[in-house]
Amino acid sequence: MTLTPLMKRVALAKSLGLMFGLVAPILLTPVSAAETMLVWGIVLWAVILGALVGLAGQFDRVPLIDLRLPSGFRGGWIGLWMGIVLLLVAQQPLGVIWARLEWLPQPGPGVWWLVAEATLLGALIDLAVTAVSDPPIRDGGQRRPRH
Repeated sequence: MTLTPLMKRVALAKSLGLMFGLVAPILLTPVSAAETMLVWGIVLWAVILGALVGLAGQFDRVPLIDLRLPSGFRGGWIGLWMGIVLLLVAQQPLGVIWARLEWLPQPGPGVWWLVAEATLLGALIDLAVTAVSDPPIRDGGQRRPRH
């Protein structure tokens, strides 16, 4: 099976999302079954974030004004959106886990900090995947056209 450039990009972005997501079970210590499901849900959320960032990397121009989107902005925007979605779904349980962890600053900055983390995570994934999958051409610094 031959992987297309888009499939390679999405696979790499999902792998990075999984690597970042696997930090959640290490750092967050759930004490109940519901919290365990939440922590593993964060792992899967990170994989979905990587997939969306990988797919969005195919679109690098705004068609109406022919403006090129920087990869960090594009991934950060998707991370912001996904962070708000996670916050709306799991705001209270995340606040409970944060308050229980002794190594985090107390009182915490609130669960809205998660949106900033998700934005940074989306930008980092997109920057890394773009650097690997779309290397610039040496002579002019322009990226290769996609077919």
